[in-house]
Amino acid sequence: MVYKVDTNKCLKCGLCLKGCPNNAIFPTKKVNYGGLTLQAVKIDPTKCAGCGVCVSEEWWCPAQAISEA
Repeated sequence: MVYKVDTNKCLKCGLCLKGCPNNAIFPTKKVNYGGLTLQAVKIDPTKCAGCGVCVSEEWWCPAQAISEA
């Protein structure tokens, strides 16, 4: 099982980038907005091991934009 990011829901907060043990989540675009760095992300399905860390309680997505592909 691999995961995907719904770009319509993604807040671009970047929290998920820190949690992936396989570095499958990567930024596609960084934008500075009012002193904040917003990062649009994607998940590389070839690197995603389906471990679920990105949707776990520790690294949960506040927008619930990450789901099973």
